[in-house]
Amino acid sequence: MAKTTDWGLTDAGFRRPTYAELLDALEYKARELYGSRANLTVRSPLGVFLRIYAWMLNLLFSTLEDVYNSRFIDTAVGTSLYNLGRAIGLKLLGAQKAVGYLTFTGEDGVEVPEGYLAETTAGEQYITLQSGVITSGSVTLSATAVVPGPDGNTEKNTITNIVNPMSGIEAVTNASAFEGGRNTETDAEFRERYYLSVDFAGGVNIDAIVAEIYESVEAVIAVAGEENDTDVQSESGLPPHSIEIIAYGGLDEDVAGAIFRRKAAGIQTYGNTSVSVVSSAGTTHKIKFSRPTPVNVWVKITGLKTDSVFPLDGIDRIKQNIVEYIGSNTRGGMAIGQDVICVTLPTEVLKVPGVVDFDLQISSNGSVFSRENITIAAREKAVTDESKVTVE
Repeated sequence: MAKTTDWGLTDAGFRRPTYAELLDALEYKARELYGSRANLTVRSPLGVFLRIYAWMLNLLFSTLEDVYNSRFIDTAVGTSLYNLGRAIGLKLLGAQKAVGYLTFTGEDGVEVPEGYLAETTAGEQYITLQSGVITSGSVTLSATAVVPGPDGNTEKNTITNIVNPMSGIEAVTNASAFEGGRNTETDAEFRERYYLSVDFAGGVNIDAIVAEIYESVEAVIAVAGEENDTDVQSESGLPPHSIEIIAYGGLDEDVAGAIFRRKAAGIQTYGNTSVSVVSSAGTTHKIKFSRPTPVNVWVKITGLKTDSVFPLDGIDRIKQNIVEYIGSNTRGGMAIGQDVICVTLPTEVLKVPGVVDFDLQISSNGSVFSRENITIAAREKAVTDESKVTVE
């Protein structure tokens, strides 16, 4: 019998006794009090009482374990986890809408109003977030999906139908993909963002800027940053005394606003995207940052052998694990600039119970597969989706 001192809060943390251990301890104490010949069988009055009491104690220890775990970010769940996040200014992200830009063509001088609707041939609708006047035949406006969730993510040139026609507006399209649509954040995603939100409470360094973008920019997927505090240009091209933020997902205006709120005064920004931000004093500032180039990754799993515990949805779960690890248009996954190391991917397959054996290869073009790693540049981001993961 385990010592009762081995239960509860110990030097190794909290240990919850099992029902069998509790019953064993109660029966030991009962024999100590009533003698070794006491009837403790399952149908005796005392035996029934001890089993009921052991069941109640088991529930109590379960509650105590949950209370103990609620203090730590790795073991807290639900509201307890979100309360830990609020302590550093982090809030649970609800379902998010895909965001992007719509380009309208038509007669010069015609205004496209805020709230104007367009849709894909599949019926997914998108609404403009601002108004604009058609100049030189077109105008590009920020827009968002009407309904939150991943269904709003769509490839470029797929939003081509005008829902509410107006005189002078002839056509609509999206020159780039709409991204960032997602379901309500899971506990695992919240924990990941918690650890990424370093130095959120204060500071104007790179970590603080990255944390500000993660917290305040809707539909952002991944963020990285670099600074050059020397008097010469860096090897990666950063000018002296400048910073470069690389953000995947989110609207340009939102990302630029977050950078402006956190960057130190007098430090210049660098990147392939430029947005004008107006300060509280009414001064216009050019904020620059970079958009990473997505690098598609294909994964092929062949010769899959499983045993009897392999779940019915095992193949779907394997694909989901791979997508979550690498990242997609809705999940962060691997960091910006992080190489895809082939030998790390089998671990994601083995997380599904019942997997016995398999072979895994990867590709950057979908045709030539190998076990060679895929190199990702500093301004690139590895992405995939379930259609690019095959299991045979």
